[in-house]
Amino acid sequence: MDPLFLNRMKEILQNDYDKFIESLNQPSKKAFYLNNKKENVIKHLDSQYIQQHPLVDEAYYFDYHHYPLGKSPFYMCGLYYIQEPSALLVASQLDIQEDDYILDMCGAPGGKTCAIASKLSNKGLMISNDINTLRAKILSENVERFALENTIVTNCDPLLFTNELNGFFDKIILDAPCSGEGMFRKQNKAVETWSLNKVKECSLIQKKLIKAAYDLLVPGGEIIYSTCTYSKEENEDIIQYALDSFDLSLIDIPKSHGMSEGINMKEVVRLYPHRYIGEGHFIAKLKKGNDGSIHKARLLKSNIKKDNKKTVEQFYKETLNISCPQYLLDNNNHIYAILPQFPKLEKIRVLRNGLYLGECKKNRFIPSLALALTLQKKDVKRSYTFKKDDDEVKKYINGQTLEGYKEKGYGVIFVEDYPLSFYKESNHQIKNLFPKGLRR
Repeated sequence: MDPLFLNRMKEILQNDYDKFIESLNQPSKKAFYLNNKKENVIKHLDSQYIQQHPLVDEAYYFDYHHYPLGKSPFYMCGLYYIQEPSALLVASQLDIQEDDYILDMCGAPGGKTCAIASKLSNKGLMISNDINTLRAKILSENVERFALENTIVTNCDPLLFTNELNGFFDKIILDAPCSGEGMFRKQNKAVETWSLNKVKECSLIQKKLIKAAYDLLVPGGEIIYSTCTYSKEENEDIIQYALDSFDLSLIDIPKSHGMSEGINMKEVVRLYPHRYIGEGHFIAKLKKGNDGSIHKARLLKSNIKKDNKKTVEQFYKETLNISCPQYLLDNNNHIYAILPQFPKLEKIRVLRNGLYLGECKKNRFIPSLALALTLQKKDVKRSYTFKKDDDEVKKYINGQTLEGYKEKGYGVIFVEDYPLSFYKESNHQIKNLFPKGLRR
């Protein structure tokens, strides 16, 4: 590690420095939280390998060496999200109301987005953004896996939102790009790319982002600011800049279980790996003053072509026991179910506008994985149910065709009580519709 970084940490930690260095040689920890939209998940998990997180409801540490949850079909079904334990703490600090409008400015890979959006009703709204195209696609995939219908995924410079949605959001998550010092135990690249210049460059970006976050908030709205770094320039100094520059006040975050106060700023949280079970992190919570105006955005309108609407409605009638969504968006024959409060985003690249239902192709409808993951057994006319360890589940995830014994048409494969994917049956063959990019 760079001697300059080590000297800076010695100055911050003083007598705790040796314990901190020792902790960097220890294995990192993994955690997960349950999908709030799925019922009775915990009964399907092996209690001997998981441990309740002391601070976050429905979150757990787990032994990934003996219990690789990321390889389970339950992961594919969206029952939980695997997240670094310190990052997991961030979303829990927001007091979410089910009808809140929330922006995750730098949302990839989606851990905070999914945790919060799954607690919103369909009267609420989550817009989750990432400036990096590849990361934004991963974000979109995780939103899909969590079966989120109230979420828009975008791919743009987050500063662009100020051109359209100032005074619009009740809450904003700003997990700011940073120098990554807190991830040194996990990522060699973070160690290799660290420099004091990088710290200074990141602090300039962070100041622009926190100003944008302030502008985007409604009066009385809240920002949760976080980084995975230790540098005061990217943490307390950014918060002090925000307090000095804007009508913002700090909300105290209670400390326990190894959470430390900030440097000359007791309201914020610092997480160090020798004190808290997780990587290095910083969290602050800010509230905007009550002055200012609330912005009402132009709304996204349903625009589906008549023929395509008929095709989608026919699919619902033949395959499902639920009504076709009322508001449908047609994007080059790709059909989305949108919600009436969705804003029309004029100059922002949108990757996912609500729930992707599927594609209309030559007067037939090809349903999506996203739609399948929202369904329950009572919602579908045809289905097959397998246990988690059944060979049929392994074969299906591998992309193989299964033998069937039901009538032809579309149906859903369930693992226990949870949807995995659509299938299409004909001649007693279950055609595999699990996406090729997810097969293994």
